[in-house]
Amino acid sequence: MILVTGATGQIGSKITEGLIQSKADVRVFVRDENHLGDLKNENIQVAEGTFEDMESLEKALEGVDRLMLIGQDNPDQVQQHLNVIQAAKRQGVKHIVKLSAFGADKNSPVALMRDHAEIEDAIKDSGMEWTFIRPHLYMQNLLRFGDSVAENNTFLAPMAHDAYSLVDIRDVAEVAATILTTENHNSKIYTLTSPHAENYDEIAETLSSLLGKTITYQAQSPKDFERDLLESGTPEWRAYDLAYISKAYKGSDKHLITSDIEDLLGRPARSVKDFLSDHLSTFKN
Repeated sequence: MILVTGATGQIGSKITEGLIQSKADVRVFVRDENHLGDLKNENIQVAEGTFEDMESLEKALEGVDRLMLIGQDNPDQVQQHLNVIQAAKRQGVKHIVKLSAFGADKNSPVALMRDHAEIEDAIKDSGMEWTFIRPHLYMQNLLRFGDSVAENNTFLAPMAHDAYSLVDIRDVAEVAATILTTENHNSKIYTLTSPHAENYDEIAETLSSLLGKTITYQAQSPKDFERDLLESGTPEWRAYDLAYISKAYKGSDKHLITSDIEDLLGRPARSVKDFLSDHLSTFKN
C-alpha cells in the first residue's frame, strides 16, 4: 500500500493519477475528501485528517509500505512532517519518498530550503528506507506572469539574467510515481532539471516566437519584487522566499543539468518551450 500526503495539491494529485494508472494500491491523506475532485473514485482509499492530528495520521498509515511525503509550503512544515515521520515509524512504514527541493541546505538563506534539509535529516535518522526527489525551480511558476504578458507584453522577476534549468511538475510527478512503484531507489537523491538551462530573456524570446509578438523580460530587484508581493497580500514568509529564491543556488547550481528524469522515465525531460506551448492560452488575452 502506498500513501500519498498532499494529494489535492498540483503535484500530489498528478502523482496519485500516475499511481492509479499503474494499478498500484493507493491511499490518499487529505483534509477534506470533497476536495479530491476527479481523483475520488473506487480505485483509491481516502483517509481524512491533518498533520497535527496524530490519531488521524496513524490511522492513515496502517498497512502502508511506502509513503509519498508532500505538504504545502508553510511556516509549520517542519513540525508537520516530523509528526508524519514519527507516525510512519510507529506504523512500520518501510520506505519514505520525500518531495524535497534542489538547494535544500540547513545553511540556506531561504527558509524553505532550510526546512527541506531539516526534514531530510529527520528521515535519514528515522531508520526507514528513504529516497529524496529534489526538483529545480518549477516551470509552472512562469504561469504567474500570464496576465502581465497578455496585457502588457512584458513580465518582471527577481532572477537577474542568470540561466536556470527549470523543471515541469508533470515530469516530477511521473518520476515520483515511478520511484514508488519500482525497486532500487533506497538512499538515493534524484535531482530533476530540464534538458537546457535558460535565462528569463531567452524565455521571453520563446514566448515571443510562440505568441507572434514581442515579449520582454524586466529584471527586478528582490527587494522590489518582495514589496510588490506584500502589497498584493502575499504573507511575509512567502514573499521573502519567492523574492530571494535565487540566493538558494550557489554558483553554477543555477544551471545544473542532470539526466535523472531521462534515466528514470526513458525519455528526455520536457523543455521550457514544450511547457509554454502546452500552456500558451495563459499568456493570451
